[in-house]
Amino acid sequence: MVEIATPCGRLAGTTTEIDARSAHAFLGIQYATAARFGPPERVGSAKGTRDATAFGPAAPQPVGGPLDGLVPGAFRGETDEHGCLTLNVWTPARRAGGTRPVLVWFPGGAFTIGASSQPAYDGTRLCAEQDAVVVTCNYRLGALGFLDARGIGGVANCGLRDAIAALEWVRDNIEAFGGDAGRVTVFGESAGGGIVLHLAASPLARGLFRGAIVQSGATFNTLDASRAALVRDALVSALDAPDEKRLLDVPVEQLIPAQAASATALLAAVGMMPFHPMVDPDVLPAPPLAALGAGSAAGVPMIIGTTTDEMRLFLDLSAPPPPREKLCARVGRYAGVDAARGGEIVTTYERALGTRDTNEIWAALFTDVEMQRPAAAMRDAQRAHGPTYSYLFGWPAARAGLGACHGIDIPFTFGNFVDGWGEFVGADQAALGLGRTIRDAWAAFARGGDPGWPGVPATMHFARESKLLDDPLRERLSSLGPH
Repeated sequence: MVEIATPCGRLAGTTTEIDARSAHAFLGIQYATAARFGPPERVGSAKGTRDATAFGPAAPQPVGGPLDGLVPGAFRGETDEHGCLTLNVWTPARRAGGTRPVLVWFPGGAFTIGASSQPAYDGTRLCAEQDAVVVTCNYRLGALGFLDARGIGGVANCGLRDAIAALEWVRDNIEAFGGDAGRVTVFGESAGGGIVLHLAASPLARGLFRGAIVQSGATFNTLDASRAALVRDALVSALDAPDEKRLLDVPVEQLIPAQAASATALLAAVGMMPFHPMVDPDVLPAPPLAALGAGSAAGVPMIIGTTTDEMRLFLDLSAPPPPREKLCARVGRYAGVDAARGGEIVTTYERALGTRDTNEIWAALFTDVEMQRPAAAMRDAQRAHGPTYSYLFGWPAARAGLGACHGIDIPFTFGNFVDGWGEFVGADQAALGLGRTIRDAWAAFARGGDPGWPGVPATMHFARESKLLDDPLRERLSSLGPH
């Protein structure tokens, strides 16, 4: 047991040794409380010593939905609507003097699932190995985190407001853990990366971090007021409620299933993630692409990257490849062009990929439209305002057909091949070495704003044999037209 005195009160944590190095862990620290659909209220200091040896509850979330089981490590712990706003801190046990860079992690899960307590996010190795302070944070999810509740006395962007409150806690308290409040880097994967991008776009988060790492989190899905209203109306309909005021007091056990039902109904009109940050004059005056282009994160170094085969995780490629003409028509509809132009795009992908397999072409194109093109757009928007770096993560899953799919980089980031992740990625000594390479780069970036390779359009390809590439997706993305 180890104790530390902080501005928020005295905390009792634990010590873990890894590779002959030690890290102190302070878990389940409550940084805020919140009423339903209300802004987070920062928690003040408490008398006495608070136990910080166990993770706090996660935000309410569905279990067994369409995302469950796609990758290992699904959350199965305790949830609590009003007690979920907690964070965890790992700090090196050996204090050699001076302060250390701080890495603040926001977990992913399509803005509807996930928790900072998942074993893959344990910060012990990253902290002890890199001599850095590591923080992982919960935020509100789904309707409780991302419904536009302004019409019923609430606010919009509760989950994003939570992330800002967590960073304010870090600013005010992290020095007590040996961290440098002037060297905070935010990072996250999938929806966690989306949180990072929206923080970079928010004027309320300005000055709370010095660097940002977006892992597979760049999309064009930020909601406007009209689409946010569709989401709210669909949720009310799924609850069979007389009006939207019912949302204020419906039990969370009823709200979560209704949330899932409304998401299915909204797929065509809103897309795959209807519970998502939205444009809001208080927190998010513009979506990330426009905000970054206007200099919302001026001077903030940023890494924005993806895995090479993101969307294969969500595709069934076991069926026979469709005829080329059918693919051309599908691509035309998907890209909003005619079949002839769709055929030109397919030709470009055939040449770039070196294959005429229409399943392979569709998987690459689907990934590019949903993930690669938004990531490239965000990099282009930011590069005029600060150092901007690109990467591709190319370690393939052990299961044939998945490739380097969405989420596969998670265990490498923290060095935790647990909860089935080792089997999923086929972890061997090369995988362990690749994880170390990534953690070295992320820590170097947190220390000095440079991950160790040139800025865009150069791209670091992390794989069994990592190497620097020159704008490797240029031909494919150019064929799709402007962002």
